[in-house]
Amino acid sequence: MINFSDLSFIFRFLPVFLILFYLTPITCRTWTLLLGSLVFYAVGDFKMLPALLGAVIVNYLFARAIRGAEKKKGLLAFIVIIDALMLIEFKILGQFVNSELLPIGISFYTFKMISFQADTYLKRYDGEPRFVDVAAYFCMFPQVVMGPIMRYSDYSDNLDIIPCATKSTVKEIFENIEDGIRYFIVGLAMKVIIADHLAMLWNEIDKIGYESISTPLAWVGAVGYSLNLFYDFWGYSLMASGIAVMLGFPFIVNFDHPYGAASVSEFYRRWHATLGSWFRDYIYIPLGGSRVKPIRIILNLLVVWLVTGFWHGVTLNFILWGLILFAIIVFERFVLQKLGIVKAIVGRFNVLVLIPLTWVVFAISDANELMLYFTRLFPFFGTGVAVNGNDYIKNLGLFGGFMIAGLILLIPHVFKFFEKHRKNPICTIILLAIFWFSVYSLSNSAGNPFMYFRF
Repeated sequence: MINFSDLSFIFRFLPVFLILFYLTPITCRTWTLLLGSLVFYAVGDFKMLPALLGAVIVNYLFARAIRGAEKKKGLLAFIVIIDALMLIEFKILGQFVNSELLPIGISFYTFKMISFQADTYLKRYDGEPRFVDVAAYFCMFPQVVMGPIMRYSDYSDNLDIIPCATKSTVKEIFENIEDGIRYFIVGLAMKVIIADHLAMLWNEIDKIGYESISTPLAWVGAVGYSLNLFYDFWGYSLMASGIAVMLGFPFIVNFDHPYGAASVSEFYRRWHATLGSWFRDYIYIPLGGSRVKPIRIILNLLVVWLVTGFWHGVTLNFILWGLILFAIIVFERFVLQKLGIVKAIVGRFNVLVLIPLTWVVFAISDANELMLYFTRLFPFFGTGVAVNGNDYIKNLGLFGGFMIAGLILLIPHVFKFFEKHRKNPICTIILLAIFWFSVYSLSNSAGNPFMYFRF
């Protein structure tokens, strides 16, 4: 599998693609993006490439039919159902038959396709797009496997401003590439230095066995897994957005310091923001959004969070995870909202304490194992004692530095400082050192795929 933290991608695919992309005449550059993206996808999941290509062709033809039809709503409903059934079928096959039957990135490119059909119906973009533009939008390699979920209008609006390789724009091209590399390096470091090492902590806890760990280690594990997931996905998002910047597209903010949020609702507006806005625009608002009576709002939120849970996986823990978040958000909206100063205190508690606990539900698919882990987190039921009550000391010694680094980076001003000074020569030197340290770490490890590949 090829991914952004693969040395072959960093030193072979990406530089070769960038050279070919900018040497291609501007009128043919979209073809270069499409063909390069298909090669990227084929290396990672060649067997499922036909599924992607088939979905691209079908969705393009339906979009053309929707634009030309008098009764558009029926066609829209039909293709949305087809896309949704495709996603559901592959999710079930991948979970219960063979994991290799789940195409890489299907959750992400299916949502792109559904939003494209809805935006076609609502005329949210101008003109009639060419097949190559639509196909490149669905398949573009910086986003095809894990997002962000760019809207077609954001893609098409930038096609005409992507710089062409002429003398007048060479400086602009190199500035885009240089700035994109900066974001890419920071994302790579988050993935390789922080996320991958904290993944080792979670694996260590799993090896010990949940029934044998101490309560302090259980809490260390919950925090460690939360940071692992965050920096794995934020790191990927920075790398993906950095590559898009290298190609001339604007930077896409997919994570906006979610742990600085004042409530769980705000947390999920900042966490995987492009997915959250997708659910808002294509499910929540069409159901009536917040313009309806309270009971309908609650039902709308229930639908959104059930779909969110299922989108991540078909096992019970993902549905339970979605229902827990639904309950917290309903509580915040209809109870906490009325409690004044208490709202701020409880809202922060929900983000900093309850969110890590929900990630434990997210992480453990076996119901018995999940219950066992929570009995270690809250040892009030006489379920045994830890084999080694001081096990957390050893693991903090091994992984505490990476946790501290992760906790420091949670402070919004730390990353904002980087963004403000990223073009400073001193910052450039530091980034180069971080890059080569990350490469050194990669060369001495077997590689660890991004966690969201399985969604």
